[in-house]
Amino acid sequence: MSENDKKRTKRKTKNKKKKKKISIFRVILVVVIFTLFIGAGAAGGLFIATIKNVPEDMNFEKDVSMLNENSFIYDANGKLIEQIQTEEFRTIVSLDEISDHLENAIIAIEDERFWDHHGVDPKGIIRAAITDIKKGALVQGASTITQQLARNIYLNADKEFTRKIKEMYIAIQMERQLTKRQILKSYLNTIYLGQGAYGVQAAAQTYFSKDASELTIAESAMIAGITKHPSKLSLYNRTNPSNVSEDSKDLVGYVEISGKKYAALFNKEAVERQKIILSKMRDLGMITEDEYQNALNEDMRAAIKPGLKKNKHIETSYFNDYVKKRVVEDLIATGDYTEEQAQRALYTGGLKIYSTMDIKMQSKVENVYENFVKSVTSELYGKSDGLSLVKRSIDRYGNILDSYGRIVFYKKSNLLDENYNLKINKGTYALKNNGDLAIKNNKIYYKNLSVGDYYSIDTNKNLITHTTWALDIPKNKYTVDKNNKQFIIKKDFLNKNKDFYTISNNTLLINPKYFYINKTGVVQPQSAMTIMDYTTGQVKALVGGRDIKGSRLLNRATDSPRQPGSSIKPIAVYLPALDNGFTAASIIDDVAHYNKSNELWPKNWYSGYKGLMTLRYAVEQSVNVASVKMLKKIGVNTSTEYLTSLGVINSEDPSKDTFRTEEEARKMGSGTFDEDLAPLALGGMTNGITPLTMTSAYSSIANNGIHTQPIVYTKVEDRDGKIILENKPRKNIVVRPQVSYLMTDILKSAVTNGTGSRAQIYRYNTKIPVAGKTGTTQNKSDAWFVGYTPYYSAGVWIGNDNQAIKLSDGSKLASILWSKVMLQIHEDKGLKPKDFDKPKGFVTRTICMDSGKLATDLCEKDQRGNRTRSEIFIQGTEPTKYCETHVEVAVDSTNGKLVNDYCPDEVREMKVYIKRQPQYIPKDHPEATPPRDYKYSVPTEECEVHTEPEGDDFRDIINDWFFNDNNDTDDINDSDEKNKPNKDSNNKNSNKDNSINGDDKRKQNNKNN
Repeated sequence: MSENDKKRTKRKTKNKKKKKKISIFRVILVVVIFTLFIGAGAAGGLFIATIKNVPEDMNFEKDVSMLNENSFIYDANGKLIEQIQTEEFRTIVSLDEISDHLENAIIAIEDERFWDHHGVDPKGIIRAAITDIKKGALVQGASTITQQLARNIYLNADKEFTRKIKEMYIAIQMERQLTKRQILKSYLNTIYLGQGAYGVQAAAQTYFSKDASELTIAESAMIAGITKHPSKLSLYNRTNPSNVSEDSKDLVGYVEISGKKYAALFNKEAVERQKIILSKMRDLGMITEDEYQNALNEDMRAAIKPGLKKNKHIETSYFNDYVKKRVVEDLIATGDYTEEQAQRALYTGGLKIYSTMDIKMQSKVENVYENFVKSVTSELYGKSDGLSLVKRSIDRYGNILDSYGRIVFYKKSNLLDENYNLKINKGTYALKNNGDLAIKNNKIYYKNLSVGDYYSIDTNKNLITHTTWALDIPKNKYTVDKNNKQFIIKKDFLNKNKDFYTISNNTLLINPKYFYINKTGVVQPQSAMTIMDYTTGQVKALVGGRDIKGSRLLNRATDSPRQPGSSIKPIAVYLPALDNGFTAASIIDDVAHYNKSNELWPKNWYSGYKGLMTLRYAVEQSVNVASVKMLKKIGVNTSTEYLTSLGVINSEDPSKDTFRTEEEARKMGSGTFDEDLAPLALGGMTNGITPLTMTSAYSSIANNGIHTQPIVYTKVEDRDGKIILENKPRKNIVVRPQVSYLMTDILKSAVTNGTGSRAQIYRYNTKIPVAGKTGTTQNKSDAWFVGYTPYYSAGVWIGNDNQAIKLSDGSKLASILWSKVMLQIHEDKGLKPKDFDKPKGFVTRTICMDSGKLATDLCEKDQRGNRTRSEIFIQGTEPTKYCETHVEVAVDSTNGKLVNDYCPDEVREMKVYIKRQPQYIPKDHPEATPPRDYKYSVPTEECEVHTEPEGDDFRDIINDWFFNDNNDTDDINDSDEKNKPNKDSNNKNSNKDNSINGDDKRKQNNKNN
């Protein structure tokens, strides 16, 4: 082949390959174009179908001005009980009243092309898509401010693609009718910014105690950063003040909610978000480089001043407040709502919430609480006097002290003058030569300028406690002198604030303008109660406090756990014990018990110890030693397993319970936890338990051993009638019906014969019986009664918000209140007499109260009287052996000791005693008193008074000398001596015949009978 032919062949081959490549490209191009057309057509069809569902008659200007559609709460019968008003912490302001820095900060982070787009930002969508592709996840949103406003007003939080289409369409239409300033104003006034603050004005007051117009660049960026995640990026977090050291660098102040003070801790995550926003503002030319650097260097810890959240217009109930809280939490739990969206749905979404409240029952409970003092004191003290309910330790100046002698509440006149000026006494302040003011006075804590609280007595003789706040002085305007325990206010602050103080009669008076005072105060003692239908888990009535008006944010029934005292015993100790082989007749010896340090512990509510007792009696009389001993037998792990089943411990999410495990304590660096004897057996828990949780746990016993999660609403519908939440309580089996009934029967006798007698609805606990348990914590800080009838379960707590103030009495107070409420409820509903339903599988036996075994006739002859009782047992657990604790022995009536051979017949007496195992030996417990039944124990000493007469030996000698033939009788005497019973042996056998052998005979007679 010529060279030219070779070249032509190569060209043909090359052209064929080229044609092949071109043809493949054309095919792919055609497919892509065809796919795009199909996709565009499908997308167009979806778009058209979606926007058809959008209302055509939307009046944006009107809708935006209204901002919301109210939600409603209905009772269990569908009756409207509350129209939910707009969230209280919101103040509508114009754009002129909002700092330009704040507007820019929010626009920079939420919608940087806000002023340029027409409702939807294509560049933002592309940028978000690219970022999401790079990250491999949906990490960046593209919703404009207009879209967010459209969603908040018209749409729900469904994560559907169609919702996004609707959102974009409405945003575009909205931009045609409204100006940018109208849209921005509406957005800034409705956005949720954490800590209950809606809108930027509320946020400025909440975090910085200033108006939105006064915010700096740094402060504006901090608030703008909250929008991404209000709960996570809130500028501070609230916590119990007792968990925070006054030296903590993160402590930025205190927040008061309905008289309860919380510590506000600086949230460091908010600063990281702030830095991103400041950088964005600089890049967009909203701030200069110098402004950027100055903002970064601003001390935000010092800038934050938690503001007051006052409710002046809204009044609601504890029950409804809790319903709202649960609805928000459950909406978030669905995964379809952020916290902001859930809050907005509640307050502006037109929801219909169907609660479980029985409005008549709720009214009855509230009526009793309105007459709280009279209801509780009239039976105990015969008078209506609020002060009779509290016990205060007061110094000579009238100030209330805690157990360490520290002032917890000042007498009002000792702290404030008639104009509420704070009084700083002569000698505790000094004006420096340089113009500074130094103060060293216990009324103001020098490290954080917190002002002391005070108390007053109202016209009804009620104790009222008042909360005050720290002095409102910027942190850079005062210094702390730790060595001299004083603080020094700088002169430039004093010069700028001429009205800060005055001096009158050598007393420095600080203007109340510079610190908050709760002049209304909170009445003490406080109380809370919950009532449940335990078969359904529905909460029918709830009260979270007394004599508090307005929005009742501190709900003591659900949000304020307190130590339960002895009311913990049935659920943490005795129910688990009954389910693990113990019976109502199981014997516990109430004698001296020692802790790990070998100290006598615990003490009973009565002096000393009672000795042998049944489990039933131990519950009836709330015996502390018995509870500790039984817990040691079943084990702490067993106890916590049952508390988990009863809903007290949340093993799935420990953050949702108040129980502190040892592991949790270790992570906190604390040595105090609840997996121990004192918390579980006696109720001395670290954080405590709420009345709702306690009521729910007892409801499990009432409900045949089935725990039903308490609920306060059944369903929630959106504005279109679609069910978005259906609340069906979770259920789990805790114990068998027989075990729960046995526990109920024991708790019933605790009310009939024991410490809970004042909780009876009807005399002698008949007609409609009550089963339940009292609880009183150390020094009477808390009083409880938790129990149930055949119809409802309920829990009552009484105590002072500050535990330095004690109650004048213990669980009697709670028992009386429980009885008053439940009597009204049962009579109002006309409930018929009814006892607790007894399941099959029980047998009855007559048992000995000191051995728990089958009784013998000796048990009836106990020196204290008849010691037998009829007891019920779950079939298969009844005793089969007879009592061996009661024995009958011969004693010398003159000294109570065992008789000997020489005790004359006239002093010999047969008596019945108890023979405990192991034997109690007083000398082994030198610091403890012997149990009360110790004196009825079998004597261990033999009579030493009656001995062999001395004359007997002399007569024997005479007889042997004159009458006996020694030679003939030696063998006989020897034989007689061998056959003569041993004296010691004789005595031993004699006692044995009088007790054990006789007892065997009585056992046989008992069997024959």
